[in-house]
Amino acid sequence: MMQQRFVHYFPPKGTVLDIGCGEGVFLDLLRESGRTGIGVEHTKEFVQQCRANGHTVFEQDVFRFLRSRKNRFDGIFASHLIEHFETRDGLHLLQLAYDALRERGVLIIVTPTFRDILVSGERFWLDISHVRPYPLPLLHELFTHLGLEIVDEGYEPSTKAWRQFRRLRSYLYYVLAKLRFGRYYDVGDTFIVGRKIVGDR
Repeated sequence: MMQQRFVHYFPPKGTVLDIGCGEGVFLDLLRESGRTGIGVEHTKEFVQQCRANGHTVFEQDVFRFLRSRKNRFDGIFASHLIEHFETRDGLHLLQLAYDALRERGVLIIVTPTFRDILVSGERFWLDISHVRPYPLPLLHELFTHLGLEIVDEGYEPSTKAWRQFRRLRSYLYYVLAKLRFGRYYDVGDTFIVGRKIVGDR
């Protein structure tokens, strides 16, 4: 499970916000680890499902939610969310997330990797709600500009396509494509982890 690897970046005590928490997969992982997680989600069915599973989830617009909660969270997780916002809103989301973190709070963004030809060639645009990509070098600059110390960044191997192959023919095709396109083929999701260090701003 891709989300599992990100749990340990958050402090064992404190409150972690999952933005766009969906069905509550990451909230489940936080609870299993002993951490406190809450979610914000705009889809009513997901909110109801999360609440039925015992999670605290707010059915609200993420911008309005974050605006009223400055210095509130020890961690914020946003997986496959930022690519649904155009540039101005994406920047605003990151700023509000920064403001909502306590000092030494951790922000994690996970998003599709656009340099991967599987993603940029078709996969990204098959989701009609995707607006624009946020490549890792851009996210690195944005995190640094906000005043976030980069804790970790890269491409998540558990999201690579080859893990889904079950037939030899598909795997052989994968090997040939990987040899041809190298680091631009089946890269895995982009992730970046930043820590809020107020004194360094």
